[in-house]
Amino acid sequence: MLVSNTLLIIAAELYLLLVIGMLVLFLYSRKQKKLVERQQKKLLDLIKEVRSVSSTPIKPITEKGYKFHINQQLESTQFRFQASAPAGDISSSQPIESTLEQRVLALRYAFLRAEELSTTEDPGTDKYWSIFNQTLEPLLQTSPDSNPNEELETYKKRVENLEKFKKLFFDLEAQWNAAQNKSENYHAQLLAMSDQMADPEAYQIMLQNYQGNFADFSQSIKNTSSFASDPDKKTINIIRQDPRAAEEIMKLRNVAADQYRVINNLQRKLEEATSDEQKAMIIHELEQQLQRQIRFVQESDTCVQLLEEELNQANERLAAQEQLIDDGQKLGEENSQIKNTLHNFTLESCDLLANLESLELENTRLKEQLQNTTAREPKIETSSAVTPNTQDQQTIATLQKQYAELEERYLALKMK
Repeated sequence: MLVSNTLLIIAAELYLLLVIGMLVLFLYSRKQKKLVERQQKKLLDLIKEVRSVSSTPIKPITEKGYKFHINQQLESTQFRFQASAPAGDISSSQPIESTLEQRVLALRYAFLRAEELSTTEDPGTDKYWSIFNQTLEPLLQTSPDSNPNEELETYKKRVENLEKFKKLFFDLEAQWNAAQNKSENYHAQLLAMSDQMADPEAYQIMLQNYQGNFADFSQSIKNTSSFASDPDKKTINIIRQDPRAAEEIMKLRNVAADQYRVINNLQRKLEEATSDEQKAMIIHELEQQLQRQIRFVQESDTCVQLLEEELNQANERLAAQEQLIDDGQKLGEENSQIKNTLHNFTLESCDLLANLESLELENTRLKEQLQNTTAREPKIETSSAVTPNTQDQQTIATLQKQYAELEERYLALKMK
C-alpha cells in the first residue's frame, strides 16, 4: 500500500514537470515565431527596394548629365575668357605678359577639353589615356629663349653701330665748323693779298671758285646733319617676332585633329548604336561637334589672315630697318672719307699758307735788297733790276699751279 502511494506521488510530480516544460516550450516557440516573421518582413522590404533600384536606368542619365555639365563649363569658361581678353585665343598657350586670370581660364579650358574628348572612349583603355597625353602635353612644354636673346643682341649691336656712326658724324661736323671759321679768316687774308699779285682779277676769281666749292661742301654737310637730326628718320623700332608662333600653330592643328577624332568616334558609335534613343543622343553630340568644327575653321581663317597681315607688316618694317642700317653704313663710310679728305685738305692748306707766307717774306727781302742795290749803283742797267720781279712772278705762277692741282685733287676726292 505504501509502495503504491509513493509511485502515484512520483508519477504526479513527473506529470507536473512535463506540463511546465510544455508551457515553457510553447512560449519560447511563439516568441521565436514572431521574431522570424519580423525578419521575413524586413527581408521582403529589402528585396523590393533592391528590385526598384535595379530597374531604374541610371547609367544613361548619368552619362548624359556629365557631358552636358562639361559642355556648360566649357562655354562659361570661354565666355569668361572672351570678356577678359576679346582678341585672345583660349585654346592656345597664353603669353607671359597676360594676366593671371587669363592663364588660369586657359588652363581650366584645356582640362575640360580633355575630359570632353575622353568621354568618347572607354575609361581605362589606352586610347582613353592617349587623349589626355595629346591634349595636356603641350602645357608642359617650355618655349626656347635663346633665339629672342640672340635677336635682341643683334639689334643692340646694330643700334650701337648706328650711334657710333652718328657720333662720328657729329664730331666731323664740329671739326668742319671749326675749320670753316678758320677758312673764312684765311680767305680774308688771301683776299687782302690780291693787290700784291700780278693779276689781281684772276686771283680773286680763283678765290671765289674756291669759296664756292667750300660753300657747296658745307651745304652738303648741313643737309646730312638735318637728315640725321630728324627724329622720324633716325628712330629705329625693333620688332621681335614671337618665337612661339610655330608652337601655337601646332596646337591649333592638334585641336583640329582632336575634333576630327571625336567626330569619327561619334560616327562609329552611331553605326554601333541599336536603340533610337542612343542614336538621337549621338546625332545631337555629332551636330554639336560639327558646329564647333565650323566655328574653329572660321576662327582659323581669321587667325591666318591676321598672321599674314602681321607677317607683311613685319617684313616691311624689317626691310625699312635694313635700308636704314645700309644708309647708316654708307653715311659712316662717306663721313670717314670726308673726314680724311678734310684732314688732307687742311694739311695742304696749311702748307700752302706757309709757302705763301715764306714767299711774301722772300718778296719783301728781295725788294729791300733791290732798293739797297739801286742806291749804291744808280747806273746799272734796268734789266738787272727787273730780274727779281720776274722770279717772284714765276714763283707765284708755280704756287697758283700747285693750288689748282690741290683744288682738283680735292674735287676728285669729293666726287668719289
